[in-house]
Amino acid sequence: MEKHGTRSSVNKGVMQMVVSAMMLALAVLLDLFVAYIPGLNWPNGGTITIAMLPLFLAGFLCGPFWGFAVSFLFGVLDMLIGTAWGFNWASILLDYILGFGVCGVCGFFSRAFYRKSLALPIAGMILAGLLRFLCSFLSGCVVMWDVAYGSFQPHFDAATMTYSAVYNLGYILPSIVLSIIVFSLIAKPIFLLSDSRVLANVRPKSTMKDEGKSQGILGGVLFDSVLPFLAIALVVCGALSCVPTITYSAAGDEFVVDFLALGYVAIVFSFVLMVYSFVRICLLKPSALYKDALTKGLSEEGKCLVRRYVPTIFLGLLAIALSAVGLFLHFSQGVLL
Repeated sequence: MEKHGTRSSVNKGVMQMVVSAMMLALAVLLDLFVAYIPGLNWPNGGTITIAMLPLFLAGFLCGPFWGFAVSFLFGVLDMLIGTAWGFNWASILLDYILGFGVCGVCGFFSRAFYRKSLALPIAGMILAGLLRFLCSFLSGCVVMWDVAYGSFQPHFDAATMTYSAVYNLGYILPSIVLSIIVFSLIAKPIFLLSDSRVLANVRPKSTMKDEGKSQGILGGVLFDSVLPFLAIALVVCGALSCVPTITYSAAGDEFVVDFLALGYVAIVFSFVLMVYSFVRICLLKPSALYKDALTKGLSEEGKCLVRRYVPTIFLGLLAIALSAVGLFLHFSQGVLL
């Protein structure tokens, strides 16, 4: 059994870093290559590309941590060296940082990948595509209002939402479909390669067969323990978005204090945390969760469910509800002080 601090654990970390770097480089090269092909690049940002496929593979091969790390780094690199269209900070955050970062969700399907299943990894790719579409859809609502009126006040009227949905779906949907097709074509050789000695040190612990003490789907995930605290912070952001806009004058200048942007931040991040928690709940084994619960109490995984994921989903809904109230007050009532 692999022990922390041993040479094997160091080799595993090095190999995961190498494979992740290779996937990141491949994604950047594919993105730059497609940039020179006419007809695949949308006029206001967005490209039909399979550059997301290496991001998916990084998650499948190395697990969630490296999947999210590679995806976030690609979003930053694409913004810096790609054909980026960053109209404002919200556009940069939603289209690039979060827009590609959500591809790391495929890391939660690495167990199914190493079992040589096609259905669940493809479901992970579809989920990542839906999350990216949501980020880009919200960005489109921000950008249209910003360009038209010169102020950061996103608008969710029927025309704006329809345009944003159609525009972003026009390049994200083909990209996901192409990625799924290519993945299906190359799945067999990748499955064979995953059994080789080269990638023996890459596969996450959760994909390994039981060697005495099972790590389980929750083993070693430090991020999960802080989920409720992140959700609480988002609830605070949602509450602050309900604070009326404050205008005051000082030294002959007029200043405006507006917490409306925190509402959009709370909505986006709450949705991401809720989807993350929901996926983690779906990956839990029902037998491990409910076995002997009446006589011996919940298992360790059941306790984690109660302490982490359920509160995160509840607090996420609360943050979204508070943010919705804040948006309503600002745009419908025009609340000012």
